[in-house]
Amino acid sequence: MSGTAKTDDRGRIVIPREVREKHGDRYRIVELDDRVELIPLRSDPIEGLQDAVGDAFEGKTIAEIKAEARQAAREAALSEDTT
Repeated sequence: MSGTAKTDDRGRIVIPREVREKHGDRYRIVELDDRVELIPLRSDPIEGLQDAVGDAFEGKTIAEIKAEARQAAREAALSEDTT
């Protein structure tokens, strides 16, 4: 579905029911140079991450995923600091 929308006097835009039923009620607003995009937010962000990366994190807790991400970022920062 596509169409046009207009803000009301309070700056609100109504998202059509068909779109809300398909994508949900929560969206991240992303402002780009030439447009604004609405990105649907899942109620379970880990589910969205799993959809994006497959089973790469299967069997790991959120704490384990965070710790691995921090360690990878730390290692990347240290390897770039060799100049």
